[in-house]
Amino acid sequence: MSIFAEFIKILPNKNFSGIVTVLLLQLFLVLPFSATAATAALTDYFRESWNTRQGLPHNTINSISQTPDGYLWFATWEGVARYNGREFKVFGREQQTGLPDSGIRALHLDPKGRLLVGGSRGGLALLQDQQWRPVDAVSSLVNEVRGDAKGQLWVGTEGGGLFCLQTDGSRQQWTRHHGLPSNTLYSLLHDDNQGLWIGTAEGLAYLHQGKLSTVVSSPKLPVFALAYYQGKLYLGTERGLYQQQENDFVLVLPELHQTAISRLLVDHQGDLWIGTVEEGVFRLSNYGLEQLTAQHGMPNNRVLAIYEDNEHSIWLGTNGGVFRLRDAPFTTLSTEQGLPDNFVRTVLQHSDGSIWIGTARGVARYKDGRLLAETNLLPEQSVLSLAETPKGDVLIGTYSSGVFHYSHGTLTKLLDRNSGLLSNEVRAILPLTDGDIWLGTAQGLNHYQHQQMRSYTTREGLPADFVIALHKTKDVLWVGTGTGVTRLVNGKFEPLPLSVLDQAEYAFDFYEQPDKNLLWLATDRGLVRYRLDTAELAMVGRKAGMPFDKFFQVQADLHGNFWLSSNRGILRINRQDANAVADGTLANISFDLYGESDGMLSAQANGGSNPAAMMATDGALWFATASGVSRVQPSRLAAFAEAIPPVVLEELLVNGVAKKISGSIELPPDSDRVELHFAGLGYVMPERIQYRSRLVGFDANWLDRGKQNFAEYTNLAPGRYEFLVQAANSGGPWSEAARIELIKHPHWWQTRHFQWLGTLFTIAVLLLLLYWRMSSLRNSEQRLKRQVAEKTAELQQKANSLQAADEEKSALLAQLHQQTLALALQARQDGLTGLANRRAFDEVLSKEFMRSQRLKQSLALAFIDIDHFKQINDTWSHNAGDLALVAIAEKIRQHSRSVDCAARWGGEEFALLMPSTSLEQAQLVCERLRLEIMALDWLDIAEGISITVSIGIAISDELNDAKQLLFLADQALYQAKQQGRNRVCAA
Repeated sequence: MSIFAEFIKILPNKNFSGIVTVLLLQLFLVLPFSATAATAALTDYFRESWNTRQGLPHNTINSISQTPDGYLWFATWEGVARYNGREFKVFGREQQTGLPDSGIRALHLDPKGRLLVGGSRGGLALLQDQQWRPVDAVSSLVNEVRGDAKGQLWVGTEGGGLFCLQTDGSRQQWTRHHGLPSNTLYSLLHDDNQGLWIGTAEGLAYLHQGKLSTVVSSPKLPVFALAYYQGKLYLGTERGLYQQQENDFVLVLPELHQTAISRLLVDHQGDLWIGTVEEGVFRLSNYGLEQLTAQHGMPNNRVLAIYEDNEHSIWLGTNGGVFRLRDAPFTTLSTEQGLPDNFVRTVLQHSDGSIWIGTARGVARYKDGRLLAETNLLPEQSVLSLAETPKGDVLIGTYSSGVFHYSHGTLTKLLDRNSGLLSNEVRAILPLTDGDIWLGTAQGLNHYQHQQMRSYTTREGLPADFVIALHKTKDVLWVGTGTGVTRLVNGKFEPLPLSVLDQAEYAFDFYEQPDKNLLWLATDRGLVRYRLDTAELAMVGRKAGMPFDKFFQVQADLHGNFWLSSNRGILRINRQDANAVADGTLANISFDLYGESDGMLSAQANGGSNPAAMMATDGALWFATASGVSRVQPSRLAAFAEAIPPVVLEELLVNGVAKKISGSIELPPDSDRVELHFAGLGYVMPERIQYRSRLVGFDANWLDRGKQNFAEYTNLAPGRYEFLVQAANSGGPWSEAARIELIKHPHWWQTRHFQWLGTLFTIAVLLLLLYWRMSSLRNSEQRLKRQVAEKTAELQQKANSLQAADEEKSALLAQLHQQTLALALQARQDGLTGLANRRAFDEVLSKEFMRSQRLKQSLALAFIDIDHFKQINDTWSHNAGDLALVAIAEKIRQHSRSVDCAARWGGEEFALLMPSTSLEQAQLVCERLRLEIMALDWLDIAEGISITVSIGIAISDELNDAKQLLFLADQALYQAKQQGRNRVCAA
C-alpha cells in the first residue's frame, strides 16, 4: 500500500488522482474474488424451471426458504407453495394459516427454526414442525421479515416503516418520524453486534440497542438487498453494487453501475450471487463475473429471490417461475460453450491431453478445462470418425469428403474416393503401429498400406458393406457392420454367428478386456461377450433385465463398471455382474440409467461411427450425443448417492379420510384401511429416491418399496403399532427414520373385559347346564330303567331309521353344496383356462379403475390376442387349440402379480389388468410375456406348431371412464395386428 500512496502523491492532477484511486480500489476489491472456489462455470450448471404448469399457484416467486424438515417454500401472490421434490402443496388464506390474504411477499427461517411468512394486508404467520401459528397483522404490505436469537420478529413494510414484534406480544414501530430515511423498507440484515441494517427506498439506516440512525454516507437510492461478503457489507441498489469502506460506500464492479440489483446471496463456497431487476443473475467467483439471462433458459430476467438449499442448489425466483441451478452427474459442452455444432458424432482422447470432438460442422478441441475455439478444423465438414496415429497425428473421417490428416498444425486431405476409398463416408479409422490404416466406410472396408489401397466388400466375404466399427486383437481384425461381425484371420474373413443371440445384427463397438481375454460387443440386441480363448458367445440383454435392446458404445471406467450409450440415455452396469449374467450365474442385472435430468442436454447418444465414447486421462467418460458432448466423472457419483434425503410423513388416510399427523394416532375400531404417504426431501435427483418401511408389530422386517412413496394396510388387528419409513438416494445410505405410532382400538366385543366376562358367563352357563343335566339324569334314571326293557326294541328300530334318514340328508346336503360351489365357480371362471371370465374381469376393472382415480395411480390394461389361431384349429384340431389356450393362459398367470387380474376375454383373446403400473412397466411385462410365449415348445401338442401373440396396452392416466381404457387397449391391439402381429403396441 505504500507504493500505492507514493503513486498518488506524484499525480499532477487531483481529479485524475481521484479517478485513479477509485479504479485501483476497485482493482483491489476484485482481486480477492478470484480466490474463491466454484464447482463449475455458471453455464455448466444443470438448469431446470417450474411454473404454474408444474403446480405453482403463481409464476411470480417473491421469496424462497427451506425449513429444517427439508421442505422448500416459495412465496407467491396466490399463497406459499411447499415443494417436496415431486409436487407442490399450496397454503393461502385459510383457517390453517390464519393469514388475511393469499398474497405472500417474504419468507425467512429464524434462528429458532421457525418459518416466518409475511405478505399483503400486513399478514404474518409462523410455521414450525408443520404447525401454523398466526401473528397479528401489521398496518402495511410486508416486504421483508427477519427473526433474531431472542425470538423477536422484525418486519419491513411498504409505507409503514419498521415493526418489532416482541415475544410477550407487544410491538414497536419506527417511521420517518423516528429517523428512517423512508417508510418503505426493502431489506433487513442483522450483524454480529446485534444491530440491524435497514435498506429503505431512500438509503440505508442502522438500528442498535434501540437507537436508530440514518447512514449518511450511503447512496440515496433504493437499497433492495444487503449481504456480508468477504467481511464487508454490500448494498444492492437501484443503480449498482456498493461496498462499505470504513465510513464510506463505494461502487464496485463497473459492469453493474447502471444495473438495478434486487437480491444478494453468498453461497457455501463464498461466491457472490447478484440478482437484478432486468438483467438476470450474475455470479462473482474464481471464474470472474458470469451472467445468466433468459437467453440461457431463465424463465424471466427479473430476479426476485435467490436461495441456496441444503444440497447447495441455487434457486432463483423470477416473474416467470422458479429457476434452479444445480450440480449434476453429467455436464454437457454445446454451442453455448463454443462447440461449432451440437450434433456430435465422435470424440477422441489425444495423447497430448487434448480431447478432439467431431461435430456436424467440423472438429473442436478441448484442453485444460476449455474449448479451444480458435483452433476449430473443417467447419464445412460433417465429421464421423477420429483416430490418433502412433506419431500423434490425427486422422479425421468425414461424411462426404473422405479422410483428412492433421499434423503439427497442418491439415491436408489424405484419402478420398479418387485415391481408392470405396466411399467418402468414413465411419471408422484404425491406425496400426506399423503405419497401416484400416478404414470402415459406408461401401466397404479399405486397407491403406505403403500408399497403396486395397478394398474389401461382400464379394470378399464381408457380411455387409456398411462398416461402422474396427478393432484389432493380436493378429485378428474385427469388423462390425450393419448385418453382423466378421474377423479377418490370415487374409480370410470368418463370420461371427451373432444371430443366434436374439437375432443380433448391428455391431456398433468393440471393447477388449485383455486381462480376462474377453471382447465385448455393443449390438442392436444388447451387450455381447466373446471369449477370445474358447470362442464362447453370451448375451446380456432384455432377458437379463436390460431396459432396451440397442447399445452404441461400451466403455469401462476405473471403478469396475461398464457404461453403455444408447438412443435413450447412458446406462451404467457393474462389470462383474455383466460377467455373472454371461456365465449364467446371475439371472438379472441391475442398472442406472442417466438422461436429461442428470445433466445431459439430450439422452440420445450417437452411434454408427467411432469412437462415439471414450475415457479421458482423468477418468471422466465422454459421450457423443445429438445435443453436444456429455461427460461424467464416475468418482463423483458416490457423492450424489451419499447425500441423505430427509424423509417426512405427509399424509395419513384412514378409510380414505385425511387425519392430522402427530406423534401418536388413535384409530377407531372400524379403521379397515390405513394409508401413509411420505416423501424423501431430496431435490438433486428426486426421481431416484428409494424408500423402505416397516410397521412394527405387523412387519417382521423392512419392506423395500422402491420409488413408491406410500404404504397401505388393511384390516389391522387391534393393538399398538409403530410405522417407520426411510429414504435414500440410489446406492446411498438410508436416512433417519420418520415414525408415527398407530393405536388401533378394538370393537367392544374385542376388549379384554368383554372377553373375560364372556368366558366367565360361558363357564357359568356350562356349570348350570351340567348341574341341570345331572339332576335330570338322576330323576329319570329310575323311570328309564323301568322302560328300558320294553322300549329297547322300539328305540333300536327308530334309531336305525333316524340314522339312515340322517345319512341320506347329509349326503343330499353335501351334494347340494358341491353343486352350489361348482355353479358359483362356473359363473366367474373360464372353464377351459381357469382364468377369470368376462363377467369377473368387468367387476375387477370397474373396482380398480375407481381406485386408480382416487389414489391418482396408473392402471394398465393389456389385450393379448393369439396370432392366426384359426389356423391351429383348422390344421391340428380344436383339441390342439384348446391345449394351446391353456398353455398361454398359464404363461399369463405366471406373469401376473397377486394384485393383477388375468382373464379370458373371449375366444383366443385374453386381458391382463395391472394396478399401480406405469406404461413403461407394463410394456416391459408384456414384452417379456410375448417373448416367452414365442419361445414356448409345442412338441407335446403337435409337431410344427409355432404360436405368437399381439398385445395392445393402454394406461388410465387422464381417462375418466373404464370404457375409454378398454377402447384404447383394443385400438392398441388393432395397431399391433396391423403392424404385422407378434409385437407390443401402446395406445
